[in-house]
Amino acid sequence: MDSGFYAACAGLRTQSQALDVVAHNLANLSTVGFSPTIGIIGAVLGLIQVMQHLDKIDEVGKGIAVAFVATLYGVGAANLILLPAAGKLKIRIRDEQIIREMTIEGAVSILEGMNPRMLREKLLGFLTEAHKTAVPEVVGV
Repeated sequence: MDSGFYAACAGLRTQSQALDVVAHNLANLSTVGFSPTIGIIGAVLGLIQVMQHLDKIDEVGKGIAVAFVATLYGVGAANLILLPAAGKLKIRIRDEQIIREMTIEGAVSILEGMNPRMLREKLLGFLTEAHKTAVPEVVGV
C-alpha cells in the first residue's frame, strides 16, 4: 500500500513540475511588449502608405490615421486586456502550485507517520494570511 502512495506522490511531483514550467513560461511571456509591437507594425505600415502618397494630401491623412489607430489598438490591448489577464493567470497558477505542494507534503508526511497536529501546522505554513482568513473554520483562526 505504501508503494501506491509513493507512486501517487511521484505523479503529483511530475504534475507539479509541469505546472512550474507553464508558470515560468507565462512569467517570461512579455504580453506588455508583444501587443504594442503589433501596434508599431501597423504604425509603420501606415507611415509607408503616407510616404507612397506624399503628392496626394487626402491619402496622407488616411495613412497617418491608420498609423495612430494601430498604435492605439496595440497599446490599449496590452494595458487593458492582456496585462491584467496575464496577472490573473499567474495568481491562479501560483495558487494551484501551492495546493499541489501541500498535497505532496501532506501525503509524504502521512507516510512518514507524522503527528496530525504537527502536519496541520506544517501545511498551514504554505498558506498566506489571505488564504488563512478566507477559510477560518479550517485554519482555526
